[in-house]
Amino acid sequence: MSNVTVALLASLAYFISYAGNWAFGQCMLERPICVGAITGLLLGDPTTGVIMGGALEAIYMGAVNIGGATAAEPVSATVLAVAFAISSGLGMEEALALAVPVGLVFNSLGLVLFMLGNAFLPWYSKACDTGNSKAIDQILWSNWLVMYGIRTVIIFFSVYLGSAVVAAAMANLPPQVLGGLGVASGLIGAVGMAILMRMLWNKETCGWYFVGFVLAKYLNLPAIVLAIIGTVIAITIGFNDYKMNNLKVAAAAPVSEEEDFFG
Repeated sequence: MSNVTVALLASLAYFISYAGNWAFGQCMLERPICVGAITGLLLGDPTTGVIMGGALEAIYMGAVNIGGATAAEPVSATVLAVAFAISSGLGMEEALALAVPVGLVFNSLGLVLFMLGNAFLPWYSKACDTGNSKAIDQILWSNWLVMYGIRTVIIFFSVYLGSAVVAAAMANLPPQVLGGLGVASGLIGAVGMAILMRMLWNKETCGWYFVGFVLAKYLNLPAIVLAIIGTVIAITIGFNDYKMNNLKVAAAAPVSEEEDFFG
């Protein structure tokens, strides 16, 4: 597969994942687990794509973008990491270690592109003032196409120009540095879990964390079993909380004088 073909397929995977996500009501195609699978499928190695997508999902699952405050841009990180791992002979550990700085760079770039999107505001405001719904649709889709088209072009040249550079750079790195990148790739998943736990941790639920640790570490239960156990616990707690809330609402409801007399 030529370098141009790899760049085209990687940029197509980026456009499908990122632009498609926002074209259909944020359907979560932009999550690394989906991006990795799509990129790997297009590049002919879905296994590598799914494995790397899952590893990057563990990193970015705690990164939440709220409004204009963006914590990370995992789509570009996932596409480039998978593309370099498949096409440049880069190990998955090294590619994962490179994914985090790539996501930070493209996150800053995304903020610039968001500001450029304001160029469509005068036409959008005029269409809203006149109530021209057809023009509003055209402007919104034009903005969508331009914004994500620019991003896709950047991804294309990043893969096209960067694939050979990354491969050459990695070939010249000493074994100690490559070993350090492998260790770093193993740690960044723990960092992602730590970010997520920081959001969810409280004294009422912290005990379940230690229960899961014991089940995984000392009983060697597989991840799917732990996921099923966690789901059952979460559903049980949710139903109990729902019943308790209903009882509190019923107890707080006002009663008539007749009900109070006979009660």
